[in-house]
Amino acid sequence: MRKAEITIILLFIFSLLALPILAAQQIENELIIYHYYTAGGEREAIDVYFKYFREKYPFVKIRENEIPGGAAENIRAVVMSRLEAGNPPDIFLDLAGANLKRYVDAGYLAPVDEIWKETNMEEHVPPLLRKMCYFYGHYYGVQANNVHRENILFYNKHLFDDLGLTPPRNPDELVKVASAIKSAKPTVAPLVVSTKDYWHVAFFFDPIIYYYGGKDYYLRFFTGRVNFSNPNDVKPFKEALNFVKTLVEEGYLVPSTAWTWDMSCSQIARGRAAMGIYGDWALGYFISIGLKIDEDIGGAPFPGGDDEVYLIGVDAFVMPKGAPHPNAAKAWLLLMTDPQIEYEFALKKGSIAGRDDAPKDYPDSVRRENIEFLLSHPELVIPHGTFMLAPPAFLEDFCKTIIDFFYTKDVEATIRSVAALMEKHNVAEFSSWIWED
Repeated sequence: MRKAEITIILLFIFSLLALPILAAQQIENELIIYHYYTAGGEREAIDVYFKYFREKYPFVKIRENEIPGGAAENIRAVVMSRLEAGNPPDIFLDLAGANLKRYVDAGYLAPVDEIWKETNMEEHVPPLLRKMCYFYGHYYGVQANNVHRENILFYNKHLFDDLGLTPPRNPDELVKVASAIKSAKPTVAPLVVSTKDYWHVAFFFDPIIYYYGGKDYYLRFFTGRVNFSNPNDVKPFKEALNFVKTLVEEGYLVPSTAWTWDMSCSQIARGRAAMGIYGDWALGYFISIGLKIDEDIGGAPFPGGDDEVYLIGVDAFVMPKGAPHPNAAKAWLLLMTDPQIEYEFALKKGSIAGRDDAPKDYPDSVRRENIEFLLSHPELVIPHGTFMLAPPAFLEDFCKTIIDFFYTKDVEATIRSVAALMEKHNVAEFSSWIWED
């Protein structure tokens, strides 16, 4: 028997032993759940959870509520209205980090410390991921195990191979590659970004800020600690804007109000566009439409090379206070702590599992390289700024400001606007939690 097969068998045995918390409790016969995993790759991933939950608890009726819309924007409005009305669901999905903190600050969430303790999550989940669910001395969520790298440049591999191109690792290389594509394939958009899903702009622009500013600057920027009255402190942000201005003026960047994020991926898949920067969740979409990673679609970190970084993003399932079926909710959260189930979910989602004892034999180079970098360079694994660090309201305003910049190309006005947003949303105070031990 191969070592991998033995590992899987042992993990299943572990999963049977790892759910002692509810053994003596009565699990209710209903589970009300809200989530936003509806796009290609996402839907297939959450079906993994539903499959195992139904097998283990066939008597529980699942009332599934799908709220389409990336970045949890739409689900947030629906769930918040229920919470404010005193009519919470049992479980809902949102982004960990800053978004999760907002619910905690409002007093809407129940702590789930016992789940982390009884399943040894603290021993097997990296410190940064733990911090994303931990506030004021308690855990308030369990990561949905879609541990994403939010700075992957995906590209049409057939087009790159035809033109003899390699994926760019920095802004200078990106300009050269885009220029070559535009010259050889004038009908192909070199680089695409969705502005219909305004939040997609963060996946394009955040890595560029990191490249020009580095780790410390990036963290200070998205926690409101950059002094916008100091020209030296503003310089990296200004350089990032000037680079984007070049992309727009040269016709290398094609923003579109007509495409959602997955529609922009479709342009790359069809060869109508060459590349785009996404989280590795886009990998799940490409797989769901029948493409092969490393054959049809390539992916590489951006920035890469000597400037490589892992901008991490995590979703979390949480249980509100007053959940009508709290034991069923805990059973759902417990299910997600199983290493094998995490792995199967990640295979569909395009992500990697959050636990370090989950299988690591991913079928594509993107995830194999991701997990290798995650484990070997923990100091370069940092939160995705706009999504994990800054206040949720800042995310929307910031992205829309950058979208406006695509058309105005006014660097100084954009700097003033972002400085005002930092003050408006009190980013420094809200995001101070990330600096606390």
